[in-house]
Amino acid sequence: MSVVPSQGLSRRALMLGPLLLLVPNDAKARRRWGGGGGSHSPFALVIGGVLLCAILVANSVFGRDLPPKGAGKPRATREAVGTVTKFKPAKRSAAARRGLSPWVFVLPLAGIVIGGAYGWATVPPEDTISASFPICASDARTTCVVDGDTFWLDGIKYRISDIDTPEISEPRCAGERELGQRAKYRLQSLLNGGSFGLKAGLRDEDKYGRKLREVYRGGRSLGAQLVDEGLAHRWLGFKQSWCG
Repeated sequence: MSVVPSQGLSRRALMLGPLLLLVPNDAKARRRWGGGGGSHSPFALVIGGVLLCAILVANSVFGRDLPPKGAGKPRATREAVGTVTKFKPAKRSAAARRGLSPWVFVLPLAGIVIGGAYGWATVPPEDTISASFPICASDARTTCVVDGDTFWLDGIKYRISDIDTPEISEPRCAGERELGQRAKYRLQSLLNGGSFGLKAGLRDEDKYGRKLREVYRGGRSLGAQLVDEGLAHRWLGFKQSWCG
């Protein structure tokens, strides 16, 4: 049976450790993985990174290479000098010890930073916004709903960044227009259902000047709720067809 070197274990842990920090660390987050929002506890991700770093450091500090097979306690040798036999003790060689690699510190610390940033970025915002949303008319728009994924709030136009809903102004088929109308009124109902929060992503706004935000209430993405109800597609970077 072969023995796996501890150095190999360290390398695998160094590669997998930072990736494991990206996994949502609570059941609620795992159930809605990809649904807009991950872990509710970024501190658990940081603690996981610290523990990983401690394990790797301990493995490198206390791990030592095993002596070669057949190596035992050194024995004294006899050396004849004239008529007198002298005993010459064999010198003990220092046990081989593996040096401490700088990657043991660099990669786990990188995992801590990535995990902490991920945890912070995926914590849902507080529900601090409350307003009344009518359907937008053709005149000046201040606070109203345009369609299933676009609305105005206090004179600023927002696009819900984690979903894409059917087009109303330029639909590809009658079914898309009908579903788009349903998505619009459903978004109006959700926004008027109580206070909510907005969370920014990597991009602040799109090419049309609309602010890109995810909308949350009680830690749940309203965009994900529209997806669950069949009124939106999850945004994958491109539009998906609504016409079969």
